Amino acid sequence: MSFRTASTTQQRQSLMDLQRTQERLAQNRTRVTTGSRITGPGDDPTASAAILDFNNSIQANTQSIRQADAALSYLSPSENQVAAAIDATIRLQELAVGGSSASIGELDAIRGNLLSMANAQSQGKYLFAGTRTNQPAFVLANPNDPTSQISYQGDAGAIQLTLDGNAANPNQVTTNIPGDTVFFGSGGMGSSTDIFQAITDLKAGLNANDAAAVKVAAGHLDLIFANLNKMQADLGGRQAGLLDLKDTLTTFNTTLESLQSSMEATDYPKAATEIAADETQQSVTLSVMAKINKVSLFDYLT
Repeated sequence: MSFRTASTTQQRQSLMDLQRTQERLAQNRTRVTTGSRITGPGDDPTASAAILDFNNSIQANTQSIRQADAALSYLSPSENQVAAAIDATIRLQELAVGGSSASIGELDAIRGNLLSMANAQSQGKYLFAGTRTNQPAFVLANPNDPTSQISYQGDAGAIQLTLDGNAANPNQVTTNIPGDTVFFGSGGMGSSTDIFQAITDLKAGLNANDAAAVKVAAGHLDLIFANLNKMQADLGGRQAGLLDLKDTLTTFNTTLESLQSSMEATDYPKAATEIAADETQQSVTLSVMAKINKVSLFDYLT
């Protein structure tokens, strides 16, 4: 009786072929399930590195967009308050032209509204207090007298917000505007550019029926109007720059995401073809191995 066995080398080779086929099958099935053709860095080192770079850039851009939104959350309401102050100044100019003492009550109401504008808040912070955002920017000399002198208790500090991660040369934006430059103007408190003082002077002129004093107050209101328009343009310009930055970064992110997706996404037709081929190969290999084992056992019995 002869003892013949199947080639050990052939069995080993069949097992190795089967293992490789099963690995490819598992990989392609994972690609189909996850939608990503790269299941690990080793699948495509070059594409993996590029995808990582894209992802880092997308995250950095997204953070810059968030920072821009944070800056806008202060700049936008600040501009709204300045715009309201401009409207109030126009009304004051109209009252000065009318020259009637009957408007005294309205002057007091406008003054109170302007004080509220000057002490406006966003997210719990006073917009026009400089860096002293935890306290009102303007206060009455006598809290019980709404017609008493108004003074500024903020500072001239600028609040800077960094828009990117460049430590050496950061891209920054100033998110505030000190209230004294807005409501007192370049002359400061009590000057011809102080809107609160202009109301006091206009009120005194109208009470005294002093046309000359009213005319002087009206001239001061022209200076105040010009200053407020300048402040609004400044705030609007900063916002326009931030909105442009957001649009640019959003567009850039869309491009990066598209490139990332094209590198990362599964080619479903290709994956399906490879799965079908490997399933066929697996069946063939298993069939061959079964025949080898059957022949080997039969040989032992012959």
